[in-house]
Amino acid sequence: MPVTGKLTVSGDDPRQAGSPLFANFVAISHVGAEVQFEFIFLDLNQLAHRIDRVKAGQEDADGEMQGKTIGKVIVPVVAFLQLKDHLLPMFKRLEEINETQPQKTGAEREYGD
Repeated sequence: MPVTGKLTVSGDDPRQAGSPLFANFVAISHVGAEVQFEFIFLDLNQLAHRIDRVKAGQEDADGEMQGKTIGKVIVPVVAFLQLKDHLLPMFKRLEEINETQPQKTGAEREYGD
């Protein structure tokens, strides 16, 4: 007689697994004369499970999730300031694109969108 069942397969803890090739979030900070970019990967499976728990009323919509820092880049303020003339026009173009085709990021979507 055949036996059927559900097999659940899990990968490594995304905070302990090898670094992915994609970062969902970028944090920028500065102290003194240095600017730091931190690239953070948030496992979408964990986020999906969290959204399900929020929808079921098992978890509050406000909370925290632990991502994995996949890279940090620290540059001197002088080098960062040299990007200003390049970044300002880029931000303007991106804002124009967003005005004609608004796209919600994962962080901007409501639970369940």
